[in-house]
Amino acid sequence: MALTLDTLKQAYDAIVDRGWSNVSLTDIAKATDMSLAELRIQLSSKYDLIGALNQQIDAEVLDEVGAITMEDSARDRLFEVMMARFDALEPFKDALGVMAMAARSDLHLAAQTRRSIEKSMGWMLEAAGLSAGGWKGAFRRNGLALVYVRTSLVWLKDKSQDLSATMKSMDGALGDAERWANSIENASFGAGFDQVRDRMKNMADRARAARPGGQRFRGDAADDQGDEAHGDEGSGDDALSAPTSSPSP
Repeated sequence: MALTLDTLKQAYDAIVDRGWSNVSLTDIAKATDMSLAELRIQLSSKYDLIGALNQQIDAEVLDEVGAITMEDSARDRLFEVMMARFDALEPFKDALGVMAMAARSDLHLAAQTRRSIEKSMGWMLEAAGLSAGGWKGAFRRNGLALVYVRTSLVWLKDKSQDLSATMKSMDGALGDAERWANSIENASFGAGFDQVRDRMKNMADRARAARPGGQRFRGDAADDQGDEAHGDEGSGDDALSAPTSSPSP
């Protein structure tokens, strides 16, 4: 028996009933009408429920927003995708609230949750028409994960039918992330690469000027050896200097 959303709902209901720290694989097997042998094929431990749920929710959201309008802004597309995710997670809210509290003391639960969320955020980015690959993709995944966690704290307490508080939090979090990303990508990243390039070139120059016998830098050498030191310059500039352009996404 596969772990469908209906089966996972039964498993997560057991978490609500027993609590995360107390729920056992036997409890989960009983709740899902599976034998332990059948459950073992699906899970290695109860922590695997985290990834199993996120995988099913990812597929649900991707199916739901398959016809998303790419003419909308990236922020609007992400808003639609992420709210579709919270809608799909609504039946699991009570269990996720229990697990959020447990994660404060269960470091393995917190780590597994973080890794699973980051993977799911890659799919959410792709659903919104944004690449999750390369260094920009990693930057986006981490940023969207922060948006998701921040909004989740509001969603867990949002009892309204239209999730108005969640929508307000999501809009604000996306706005903050957008402003931060723009400032980093347009300013700090460019300046940062220039600084790294200059620092690496300076280190290369100093390395070429290093001398045995305690004479480390060109400026420390005796005057009658200065010309010889300068004569060695140029041979390693191309090899040791950092590239002048930023890496491709």
